[in-house]
Formats: sequence, C-alpha cells, structure tokens
Amino acid sequence: MTDRYKDIKARLIELAEKDDDISCIVAIGSSTRKQTAADEYSDLDLIIATKNTDSWLSGEYPALLGNVSIAFSEPTLGGGREYRAIYDSDRDVDMIIFTPTQFESAIKDGTAGWVMNRGYEILLDKAGFTEALSLHISPTVNAPAMSEGEFKNTVNDFYFHCIWACKKLKRGELWSAKMCVDGYLKDRVLKMAELYCYIKNSADVWHDGRFFDSWAEPWITEKLRSCFAHYDKGDIAAALVNTHRLFSTLARECAAMRGYDHPEGAEKCAAEYISGQR
Repeated sequence: MTDRYKDIKARLIELAEKDDDISCIVAIGSSTRKQTAADEYSDLDLIIATKNTDSWLSGEYPALLGNVSIAFSEPTLGGGREYRAIYDSDRDVDMIIFTPTQFESAIKDGTAGWVMNRGYEILLDKAGFTEALSLHISPTVNAPAMSEGEFKNTVNDFYFHCIWACKKLKRGELWSAKMCVDGYLKDRVLKMAELYCYIKNSADVWHDGRFFDSWAEPWITEKLRSCFAHYDKGDIAAALVNTHRLFSTLARECAAMRGYDHPEGAEKCAAEYISGQR
C-alpha cells in the first residue's frame, strides 16, 4: 500500500537534520505495527524530542511539513503535549512533543512503552536514544488484571452509578443521565469485557476499546446493540437496564473464573431501583 505520509516524513527528516534542537524522531502506531497494520484511514503517529517544544506546539514548525487544515494541542503522557493536525483534507498527524529529558524519562520509567510496545521505527536519532529504546521497550500486548479488591470496587462503582443515573433521569436531567449511561457506565462495561475476554480466551484486548469488534465475543457485541440510547427519557431508561444486565453477566462470569466473590447485594439493589421496584 502506498505510504500516504511519505512526503510529510521526508520534509520532517530534512528539517530535523538541519535543526540542532531536534534530537530524535520516532514513528509509532499503525504505521509501524505488524498486527492490524496501517490502512487508508490510518494516521501518522510521531514522537519528536526537541529542546524547542514551543515552535512545534505553536504550529510554526508543523506548518513547514505541509498544508495544515485543522490543528490543536492537548496534554499527553510523560508530561509532554501532543500536537494533532489534519494535513490537506484527511491526513492526520499526531506529534507527541517531548524535551529530550522528558523522552528519556518516559523510556526508562515505562511511560513510553504504553504507546511504543506494539512497534516503533526510529526515523532520526542524534542523541543515542536507539540503545535506550532497545533496552526498555519490548513487544507486549494488553493483559488486564484486577485483584479481588479492585474487582469488587469496580463492580460496586458500576452499580452505584446505575442508581445515580436513574435519579438524574427521574429528575429530568437527560444530559447527565445519558452521559453516565453511555459514557461512565460503558467505560466500566469495557473494563469488565476486557477482563472477561482475556481470562476466557487470552484475547489481545488492546486499549480504550480499540478493535473491540474483533476481540470481543459475538454475544457481547450483540447485547451492546440495545445498550446505547437516543436522547430520550424512555430510551435512556431502557439502555440503563440493558447495560446493567450486560455488566452483571460479565461480572458474574469474571468472578466465577477468578474465584472472586460477586457483590450480590449491590447488584440486586441497583436492579430493583432502576426497574422501579424501589
């Protein structure tokens, strides 16, 4: 497949070779992965270690790489910031901007491993980061784990917020209720689905729901069809009930496979409240 970012990378390397402030550039993400390799929708993910972070985050230097149509920055791992841009109409480039010191710390303390452990490609290295990367970064997959205490806390957290969302709904606060049902509670469903699929199938569950439909069991994705709501009181209420049922099933299965106690009282309390029995 043609590299859609070839010209941007070429300009970046040319710029970096002339700029003494830039010490290292590393490509990460789909462009460097063997599993789920890049396709026509993939972005270009970069780590840039430079003494002059301001010129990158202001957009001055990124503009030298091509026509920037959309851009913004946000905090990222290791205390750095990420500059995210759309070049032309649809080529998105994410640049994690570190100082050399920040990048070195992120490599050694394991922070960088979170975004580099599925593959990386060194595009430029003026400061000897190659050796540090080879020592500290190794290919790994996401292996979710919960102690029994963490499991019980997650389960109780979920059931507590079922009641919280239901109260918001009864009060007529649809926005708050929907954001809890389709945001906060779904995050807990995801965590339990990750744990379930990993325990049962040793599934590579990625992170943040990436490739969910490829690693989650079909019955889970089927149940999810009724777990998301329109902005409608009745629909949100139904989604809440179905989300509770799906989470409960996953939590019970995980408890059984791990030999953990499942908080029966918490499940019953939430179920009765959201079904209108309390």
